Amino acid sequence: MCIRDRGDAGLLFLRMGVGGREAGMGETGVASSYGASALFWNPANNVFADFETELVLQHYRYLGLFNQESAAVAHKAGSGVLGFVFSGLYSDDIERYGEEPVGVSEGTFKPYDLSIGVSYARGLGKNFSAGLNVKYLYTRIDRFSDSGFAFDFFLTHKAVIEGLVFGLGVTNVGGQMNVNEEPFDLPTTIRGGLAWTPDSEGWNKLTLAGDIVVPNDTNEKAHLGAEYRLIPEFSLRLGTRINYENQGLTAGAGFRAGVLGVDYAYGESKVDGFDDGHKFSLNLVW
Repeated sequence: MCIRDRGDAGLLFLRMGVGGREAGMGETGVASSYGASALFWNPANNVFADFETELVLQHYRYLGLFNQESAAVAHKAGSGVLGFVFSGLYSDDIERYGEEPVGVSEGTFKPYDLSIGVSYARGLGKNFSAGLNVKYLYTRIDRFSDSGFAFDFFLTHKAVIEGLVFGLGVTNVGGQMNVNEEPFDLPTTIRGGLAWTPDSEGWNKLTLAGDIVVPNDTNEKAHLGAEYRLIPEFSLRLGTRINYENQGLTAGAGFRAGVLGVDYAYGESKVDGFDDGHKFSLNLVW
């Protein structure tokens, strides 16, 4: 297993997923996500999904220090699927100190990052589809800021075996950014995975998913997850994240009532002094 230089990439929030369903399933999604949340994981999945328009809104409290707010909408238009996605990460107030080590606060500041993107996906024959995201990026730390662009590329294959889907994504491809004369790479990531929903009575309420993640700045990771739909309106989820120093088990639940859906996910933090993660997302489908 290859170990890369740590700390070379910035804007790491771009690797933080959208959607309580995927978060509860061990943050899997490259083959199992669909709807508006799939604009982050793999918009090509939406070519095979059964919906017209979906909106997702998300709030995520991370490590007790950061908040991630996200919104996305996906809409089927002709032979393709259009999408728009926004995601932002901001911290609690941080004390500002001067260069001299006198220990006197000069006020506070609140660093933040944001991403605004558009997406398009369409079919490639009967069993393949492809997707593309184009994102504008902005980061600000106190008085210093920079902006840039990034691209995501995706493929989905609907296998001959009923209920089996393969997905592949290459995300955050772009040039370096620079804050206060400190250049850094974007967190480019390759993610491949599969999802399987058995095509048999009784078992078709279960979905199993697994992703392999290859970042450009650290070691490879694995994500495993499962969802069981007790009734059409209520689902339970469980997952784990492997080869992480600070992340572990996940769990969650989803509720559906007509066009409205609410998802909650819990994410274990293995670092002492940092809170576990709690993610909430709201879906509207019409």
